Amino acid sequence: MADSNEVRVGTKGAFVVAPVGTTAPTDPYSPWGTGWTDLGYGTEDGLTESPNENHQTFGAWGETSPVLDIITGRQSQFKINFEQTNAWTLALWHGIDIADMTSSGTGATQFLAFNEPHTPETQFYAIGMDVIDQAERPTRIIVARAQVSAKGDRSYKADTIAGFDLTFTSMAAPGGGSPITRMFGSVALPA
Repeated sequence: MADSNEVRVGTKGAFVVAPVGTTAPTDPYSPWGTGWTDLGYGTEDGLTESPNENHQTFGAWGETSPVLDIITGRQSQFKINFEQTNAWTLALWHGIDIADMTSSGTGATQFLAFNEPHTPETQFYAIGMDVIDQAERPTRIIVARAQVSAKGDRSYKADTIAGFDLTFTSMAAPGGGSPITRMFGSVALPA
């Protein structure tokens, strides 16, 4: 049955990051707890999710259609362009462990510094995304373990924000748990 109350638009949201294994909220309404860091503003393009599944099909003698189709791989990618320059967006963009950064100076002379490694190691993070629609109904996506899998170009010029265009790919969860948890506020199971 058609119901306009079930139509959603992602008008705003939040993107948070934490060390893998950090306890996440168990509902879409609670605030992100200790250990989760909000990465700040994203561009007006918002958040894009791209699911990807690999399939293997099997035929049978005398059949023209497959008799079996199994999923051999599944992952999702989440793309967002962050506008704020902070320790976390720099760490994610440059593939640096935030613990390898140093902060020096104070006030107007404060700065953050790090050396890019000759042979960088893949960094893994827990990520969380809140998408809020025009009626304040939340959608929450929690990825237990993700890595930055793609980076867009950064432009340094007067009429463009020098953002951090990042794509995160979901990976297998530690201990064999669910790689992605999804929660949809104001949605009920059918009676």
